[in-house]
Amino acid sequence: MSFYTKIKTELSNKSQIINALKEMKERGEIARFQINEKKEKIEVDRDGDIVNISKTKEGNFGVAGDVRVARSFANRLKQYYAYESIKSNLPLDFEISHESEEAGDILLILKG
Repeated sequence: MSFYTKIKTELSNKSQIINALKEMKERGEIARFQINEKKEKIEVDRDGDIVNISKTKEGNFGVAGDVRVARSFANRLKQYYAYESIKSNLPLDFEISHESEEAGDILLILKG
C-alpha cells in the first residue's frame, strides 16, 4: 500500500531554514548566505541575485527581493525546509528508504 501527500510549508523555524540553506549550498543552488542575528535577517547570494529572508510580524519568515528571483527561490527553499523538517522529525519507527529528485520535486520513500 502506498500513500502520496503534498505538504504546504510555512517558514517558521530559523534553524530549519539554516539547514535548508546549507543543503542548497551543498547542491550548488546558492553561492553563500549570511546571517544577521540582530535583525532576524538572512541574506542569500544566488549567483549574483540577492534575496533576503526576514522575520515578519506574524512570526514566520518571508522572502524578499526581485520578484522573478524571490518567487522561484522561495518555492525551492520551502521544498528543502520541508525536507529537512521531515528528516529531523521522523518518528523512530520510520526511516527514509529512498530519496530522489524528479522535475524539481524532492521524493522520499519512507519505510516503517
